[in-house]
Amino acid sequence: MRKRKIVILGGGMAGLSAAYHLTRTPELRDQNEVTVYQLGWRLGGKGASGRDEQGRNLEHGLHVWFGMYENTFSLFRELYDTRPPGHWALPTWRDAVKSQDFTPIGVCDATGHWSYWPLTWPSNDEVPGDGGLLPGLGAILETLIGWIVLFLTGKDQLTDEQLASLGRAPEEAGPLPRPSSALGAAQAHLHGVGNRVGESARMTYHRAAELIHWARQAHAASLDSRAAPQRADSLVKDALDILEAVVKGVAEDLIARDAPLISLDDMELRDWLIHHGADPGVVHSSSLVRMAYDTMFQYVDGDANRPNLAAGTGLGTVLRLAATYKGSVMWEVQAGMGEVMFGPLYDHLLAAGVQFKFFHKVTSLEPGASDGSGPLPTIKTVHLDLQAKPANGDYVPVKHQDGLTLWPSEPYWEQLENGATLKAAHVNFESHWCDWPRADTVALEQGKDFDVVILAIALGALKPLNDEDPSPCAALMQRNPAFADWLNKVEIVPSLGVQLWSNQTTEGLGWRLAKPAAVSGPEYLDIWADMSQVLEFESGPTPKALSLHYLTGTFATTLYRQPRSATGTPLIAAAQLRRETIDWLNAYSGILWPAARTGGGFDWNVLNAPAGTVGEARLDAQFLRANIDPTECTTLSGAGSTRFRLHAYESGFANLILAGEGTAMGLPTSFEGAVMSGAAASRAICGQPHSIVGYDFLERRPSQWGA
Repeated sequence: MRKRKIVILGGGMAGLSAAYHLTRTPELRDQNEVTVYQLGWRLGGKGASGRDEQGRNLEHGLHVWFGMYENTFSLFRELYDTRPPGHWALPTWRDAVKSQDFTPIGVCDATGHWSYWPLTWPSNDEVPGDGGLLPGLGAILETLIGWIVLFLTGKDQLTDEQLASLGRAPEEAGPLPRPSSALGAAQAHLHGVGNRVGESARMTYHRAAELIHWARQAHAASLDSRAAPQRADSLVKDALDILEAVVKGVAEDLIARDAPLISLDDMELRDWLIHHGADPGVVHSSSLVRMAYDTMFQYVDGDANRPNLAAGTGLGTVLRLAATYKGSVMWEVQAGMGEVMFGPLYDHLLAAGVQFKFFHKVTSLEPGASDGSGPLPTIKTVHLDLQAKPANGDYVPVKHQDGLTLWPSEPYWEQLENGATLKAAHVNFESHWCDWPRADTVALEQGKDFDVVILAIALGALKPLNDEDPSPCAALMQRNPAFADWLNKVEIVPSLGVQLWSNQTTEGLGWRLAKPAAVSGPEYLDIWADMSQVLEFESGPTPKALSLHYLTGTFATTLYRQPRSATGTPLIAAAQLRRETIDWLNAYSGILWPAARTGGGFDWNVLNAPAGTVGEARLDAQFLRANIDPTECTTLSGAGSTRFRLHAYESGFANLILAGEGTAMGLPTSFEGAVMSGAAASRAICGQPHSIVGYDFLERRPSQWGA
């Protein structure tokens, strides 16, 4: 039997997930012939990393995995469990990723003073990737309330006078001496509601909201009586305010109507919270709200003053993150993403018969002629530029060294024709603004080279971003208005990544708490993680750094829209990021590292740098990356936009399947979303995998949750 020829355009996580599922079993490998075409020299997309000439790992940004990444962990665990025997530096999946429960939250008070609330999430005995059904909506909210109960227990005693001023708690709960008891009663209501919907269930949710309201008032009364309330108490007050609005909103908009989360997406999340009674001051200023936007990078053009997150998608993501995680809320990779995920995955796929064609840049997809009266049109031709030619045979993208599969941060120039010239010219084959002449052109034809095409290229590379550069999908947009709406109306967000190697330990820099993965600090480096564990797998430089810090956030710029002819754009972005990083370190580094200050600014001497390098020049020995390339931008789930996202099977072309974080699925704008979408692409072609945990999460009605 002739194999089905499948071409995957794009070697990011979505494309690789599709390749994995299409070749997961011997039977599927007998049915499918898979070839991946990839821009540049490496795999991983926005998750790619590579080693520089010093042996340091350079990332696109900070990548952490959340404990609710069920499909990611399922693939990841299977990948490590089926690896051939060998002397692996990271032999098991538990060696490759480790739990991170301590996630401090940045807090800025009314005077502009910043500090961190030391939040530690409870762990549980579950194992991510085990599969299973997601809990019902009531059970998820019950869990969220439980986190606050854990914090309040033993800390929320009220005087008789305070209780008298509050009055009785809601009748069904009886007199309650503590806010935590009221929250426990709210949990009991939600526990009993199960998957019921309609008027009776709506009233049960409202009774739970009344108990939360009483607990919020009681907690506020206890704060008023204290001489110096702790900042954590203020955050709990914010959390109760937000939680009350969430429970009310869920009751009215979802439970009463048996409507899915995605039905809320025409409203912005903050507007939806305020509509259901949340304090506007809390919604617009609290770090608890901001952390949702920061974590998902949901700011128009990366501008922190322009948050935009669709209500249902945002609420659903927060509910999944906070209440459905397994083991730990967060897991950190122990080496580079390239070594932890994409190296082992490349080795596996190569052994499974998947072919890889590097240095192939897609320039256009051309549909066949159609009069509109018959079946769906098909993709007839895929045009690509061959960016560079291997000097001898196929390009080998990795090296196996010290028990790791290593990707380089630049191509292996010696493997390319005219490699020395390319290296001297600093050609960046991954850049949208690369103007180096192509080596050749390639045309893939339907029937000869492919039967099915999976379009797994990042959404930004497909969008028409300016008047000068046509989209490679221009012909498809003309043929299918829904395809055009997807590319035109779902926006993208630039981001940044900063890696700092220090000659001091994290403690020596002045951080006195546990190893952190912090969120919602000062913009724009508002997310920070101590990633010193990666140093164990780096080979240089000398002397070796004692700690390693990754900082990330959105990048406020529209440079990603610049045409290809504006070849100086990357240098402009790099200079802007350098200036802003210097300003940020001088202004805010003391919040993280109080011992790294001198003369009112940042002490540049704490950075690892070559001997004789002084002052701000030591920053140039670190790694700063402005992710303005359209392929590197993340996807915005803005209010009113998610309706235009397409599922894997909705391209409008019979042999074109879609994949990527910009498609429709249950957890957009995430690594897990990319894994989901790749699995969905495989399922659209061959029916496997049958189950994708959480894929329909945003579209499922509450009566179906947990069923």
